[in-house]
Parts: sequence; C-alpha cells; structure tokens
Amino acid sequence: MSAMKNFKLKNTLPLWGVLMVLMVFSCQDLNMEDQKTEDLSKVDQISSNVVPGKYIVTLHSNQINFRKSDKYEDVQAGMRKIANEVLLRCGMQEKVVDAVFGNVFTGFVLELNNEELNMLSKDPDVKSITPDKYAISNHSLRNNNPNRGGKGSDSEPNPEPEPEPDPGNGNINPNWYLDRIDQRSLPLDNKFNTSYTGKGVTVYLLGMPLDPTLDEFENRAKVDEISFSDTGKVASRYEELKYLGNIFGAVVAGKSLGVARDAKLVAIDFLYEQPIDYNRFYEVYLSSYIVGLDYILGTAKGPSVILTASISYILEPLLEDAFNKLYEANISIFTGVTNADSNIPTCTTSPSGFQNVFTVGPTLQDDRLGFFGWQFGDCINLFAPGVDILVDGFSGSEIERFDISYWNSGALGAGVAALYLDSIPTATAQQVYDFLFETSTKNIVRFSKSINNHLLFSGLNSIGAGEIDPNRPNYAFDLEASSQKARGNSYMVFFFWNKVESETGMLNVYQDGEAVGSVTNGGSFMISVSGKDLPPRTYKFCVPKTNLCSNEVIVTFN
Repeated sequence: MSAMKNFKLKNTLPLWGVLMVLMVFSCQDLNMEDQKTEDLSKVDQISSNVVPGKYIVTLHSNQINFRKSDKYEDVQAGMRKIANEVLLRCGMQEKVVDAVFGNVFTGFVLELNNEELNMLSKDPDVKSITPDKYAISNHSLRNNNPNRGGKGSDSEPNPEPEPEPDPGNGNINPNWYLDRIDQRSLPLDNKFNTSYTGKGVTVYLLGMPLDPTLDEFENRAKVDEISFSDTGKVASRYEELKYLGNIFGAVVAGKSLGVARDAKLVAIDFLYEQPIDYNRFYEVYLSSYIVGLDYILGTAKGPSVILTASISYILEPLLEDAFNKLYEANISIFTGVTNADSNIPTCTTSPSGFQNVFTVGPTLQDDRLGFFGWQFGDCINLFAPGVDILVDGFSGSEIERFDISYWNSGALGAGVAALYLDSIPTATAQQVYDFLFETSTKNIVRFSKSINNHLLFSGLNSIGAGEIDPNRPNYAFDLEASSQKARGNSYMVFFFWNKVESETGMLNVYQDGEAVGSVTNGGSFMISVSGKDLPPRTYKFCVPKTNLCSNEVIVTFN
C-alpha cells in the first residue's frame, strides 16, 4: 500500500496501467469504518444551499511529503499532485480538480457523482468529504436594505427603529464613524486623531475586490485574483462587488476616510468561468473562502489582519477550522454581523459565531444597537458605528444601491487592529483581540442585547475606558430611565428598554425593591410622580413568572 501512496504520474505507461488496476481494487475493497456516502447524497437533495455534486475533500496530513513552509505555488503544485494520485488510485484519473489547499489543511475540491463519492470515501488517505455550498454574499447584496423587515418568520416582529438623533445642524458628518471611535462619549467633536497609522500592516479583504487605482488608496492597495477556471478562458469578474471592496477599503485604510491611513490593502478576488445563460447572482462557494484563506496563510508576511463579511447562515465547522489556522498563525480576523435582512441571529452564522474571529456589532449615532434585534449576541466582542457610513460612496468609487454600513463595524475593528499592530508588530492575534477589548469604552452601548456592551476605541489606551459591570450577566434586558419636571412638584418618569419575550405581554415593575404594578411590554412607558423633595428611586422591570429581570436604574428628581 505504501508503494501506491508514493506513485508518481511520470511513471511509464505499462506500469501506470498495472498500478491503476491495483489502485482501483484497493479503493473498492477497503473496509472503512466511517461511511458517509449515503448521508452526503441526502444532503445534496434536501439543502438548497448545497452545490449539487460538488465536494470539499480533506486528507490526513501524515502522508503529505512536502513542507508547508514552501512557497505557495510549490504547495499548490504538490497538493495537485497528491490529489491526482488519490483520484488515480480510485480509478478517477479523468477527474478535474477544481481547487486545492495545503496550508489551512490538506485537500481539494471537485465534482463527484454518487458512485465516485462512495468510491472516494473509502480511500484511507481521505479524512472527510463535505458538500460544497453557495456562500450568502449574493443574498446579502440583494436584500440588505436596512429599512425593510426580515423575510418573514414565525417569531415576533421587531419594532420599527427609533428616529435618528438630530446631530445639530440637520446633517450627518460623513466621517462621524471616525469621530465616534476616537472619543469616549458623546457629543462628537468633529475630530479624528491617531498616534499610529497602520504602517507596515497588511489588511486582507476576503472576497472583496476593489479598484486599486483610486486616489483614496494612494497606491497602497492591490487585488490578488484566485481563478477557479481550468480551461484557460477568461474567468468572470463581478464588477458590482468592487463597491464592497472600495467602501471597506476606504473605511479601513483610506487616506482621508479610513482608520489606518498607511496600512496596505490586499483584496482577494474570486474569479469564475460561467456559462452565458447562468443566472445565479453571485457564484461564490464555501470552498472559495477556504481557498482564499489558504492563499493568505501561504503568502502573508509581517503583521496582518483579515476582514471578512458574512459567509454562511449556519456554523460551518470546516470553515471554522480554516479560520483557526489563520488565528494560530497570529493573523487576526474581523467581521461584522449577519446582513440586515436575514432575520437569523448573528451568533449562529459563519464567521460571526466562530470563537477565534473578532465580531464587531453595529451602533447608531446615539450609541444604540444598530437597526434590528437579531444583530446581537454573546459572540459579539465589541460594537462600533454601523449606520450612514459612506452610503453615497466617495470620489471615484462606484456607487451602487447597497447600504453596507452595518458591515463596516467590522472594518473599523480591522482598522484599529492595524493601528495596534503598527505599535506592536509582534503581537499575537489573541493579544490584538485582548487589547481592543481592554481599551474599549465599557457599558456604553445602549440596548445591546449582548453581554459585551462596549464601544471600539481607537486611542490605543485605557484612559477613561471604565469598568465592566460585574452584574451584567444577570440582566435579561437593558432598562433606561430619566425624569423631567412637569410643574410644581410633579415629574414625568420615562422608561425605555429593549423588548424581551413575555408570555403575558406584560412586565412587572419594582420600585425600591417592591412590586408596584405592571406595564405593557412595548419598549417604552411613562409614569407621573408627585412630591416635595423626592429622594432618588430605583426601578427594575421583570418578566412575570420568571427570574428574568432588567438592570436597576436610579431616577433622581431635581
């Protein structure tokens, strides 16, 4: 069997034919304890997101006979050779391998029918065979209007967003997102200052092509293309996606619009060849992102950061394994939240729900949670501005119909990471994550529905960061309250909270520790209080028949 594993395609034809017979025999007759062929066939039939007949094959790495420290091109060549050897052994010498990877893990991508799938699953070098899937990027671009609701579900509809705060002059500062992250509290001061500029740091935009000739990028940007066409014909490029890369690139490292204004940008673009009559909006696969990560791991030099958008509406273990390899190589990874029309919780999606990916949630201009209630969860590490960010493009950029502001919270995180790596180029990925968390402004994001209600800070210090509320894990929802004098000794008390599930549709109200009544679970309520020299009062709301309660708020009467 070992001789078969070392078989080379350059051997003479007679020996080649003899070995082929032996190899087909060995592939068919092996009694493997782990049979997945039947299950994989069912997945093809029941999952609309599965690419029919297309699979990601991973191999056991103990038989790989080349060094992963080799040049990326050499690793690619070595893996194609190994992939062809495995296929030859199984009698599939005519199969075309669509792509290979040898850095994040060892494997390849190809199309298989059920018989071939069953045959390949029995090979001793095969570790796993996973159906490839369409990525969600195409859906995100078509359905990301933040002023629309979700596609519909059986869950309770989310309330309409509250009106945006008036910035004073009736206009929104186009660079307000930078202004906000360089100060601890509102109001904005129309300034953005940094001690570092991201010099020497490379930020990779995964699957986001851009126009490197734009003046905003000052010749610091380039596009690295990964082609998935083996015919030699020109692969299709999706020009619309340049809008994504241009905006993200500008927010991360633009000369006037970005956080890290001297960082380098490398946009990873996926190229495909498609039939003329092919009408799927964007043919981007799960395997494409794995190949892209494999490319970054094999070519990255010096301090590096990855920015990625949403990839899948579910947690993809194979994709997480690939991201983990980048994290272990001390390349920090940033992402935003699931697109605003998915109605799917962020923490159940890829890569937002991955442990070693830094997820940044979006906030509005008054530090509230951005737009919709599913953009929350304990997987969110921090929050950053995520509304009205370059929605009209900028000089020279392509302007499309897409508002991707909520994704730019991740871009801001990647930019601040580049600033930190400029100051400490040898920092590990975990040190980058820890530093951004430690220096963030604590407990300032309103109604975050997340345990980490902290805001990204670009000042690279902990001065004024505040302390984490040790009781926050006990809060089921956030409550705010304030008083306003009406006349004489009368006051109006205003309550605001993020809606929480309640079987009765009501919330119990506690004043100074005692139950005083209940209110409709509508997100806001007002009561009248009268009295002379009223002392401060504490309030807390709780869900009836449960132990789910809000934080306590103190209301003063002045």
